[in-house]
Amino acid sequence: MILVAGGSGRLGRLVVGELAQQHDVRVLARRATTAALPMGVRVSSLDADVRDASAVATAARGVACIVIASHGVESRERDGLASVDIDGARAVVAAARQVGCAVVLTSIVGAASDATLPIARSKWAAERIVSESGVPWTIVRSAAFAQTWAMILTMSAGRSGRPSMIGRGRAGHRFVDVRDVAAVVARAATDEGLRGRTLQVSGPDVLTPSQLAAMVQQANAWSGQPRHLPLPVARAIGAGLAPFRPDLARRVALGIAMEEPQPPDGPEVEVPEWLSMRRITPETMRWSPEVEAAPAR
Repeated sequence: MILVAGGSGRLGRLVVGELAQQHDVRVLARRATTAALPMGVRVSSLDADVRDASAVATAARGVACIVIASHGVESRERDGLASVDIDGARAVVAAARQVGCAVVLTSIVGAASDATLPIARSKWAAERIVSESGVPWTIVRSAAFAQTWAMILTMSAGRSGRPSMIGRGRAGHRFVDVRDVAAVVARAATDEGLRGRTLQVSGPDVLTPSQLAAMVQQANAWSGQPRHLPLPVARAIGAGLAPFRPDLARRVALGIAMEEPQPPDGPEVEVPEWLSMRRITPETMRWSPEVEAAPAR
């Protein structure tokens, strides 16, 4: 049995789908029982918050590994980003110690104590909690999901067919297909040979947000030039949103971060050479609410 905390999200659902082919999987998320999870006798669900140490301990009974696929970007709590990542990691580690299981943490490229992006700092703190816990662990850092930006750019276009982005959209990133990240996380959950290692997953090509926007337009047969929101305006919008809608302010911050090139690989990470990476194409960037809501498998 493998427990996936945050198993109802974009990455988590795919991880559950990968694991459920050969393993029993338990999903812990705040709305797990109503999420579009993979169907089948191997998948069970529990509505709970990853920060609830008692609930996590209950869910961890009988599991061989706990995957942390949760994050606080979409939390409407002002401290939700740090608390979901950091307090959630503490709750999972405590449960793992009780049952004697391993932990796999999903993190992001650029995680560091001095990172500009708040989620990069909170993920770094979670990495330290897991790696210094004394339980067997694996960390999987990933670049930005192409499918996330497909959603953002498609929704920003509205009926105009012109996606919007913050800044000029010229910085290079190795956007990754979320399905490849799920494959690495699923293998890390079951391969004991990957314990004590930090794996980094990035796409095979360096692409800019402008190139992704062009792929979105091609996928939808849209024309016209993408729209660009100046950085000072975006920063002002983010600051104005922060007290009332911290989740939206965090999304703005992620958009601003796309104006800086992807950070280089750290010396402590390994690239999983056994994975054949998908290239990002217009088909990758085709998004719709129906696709988003569909079960992982």
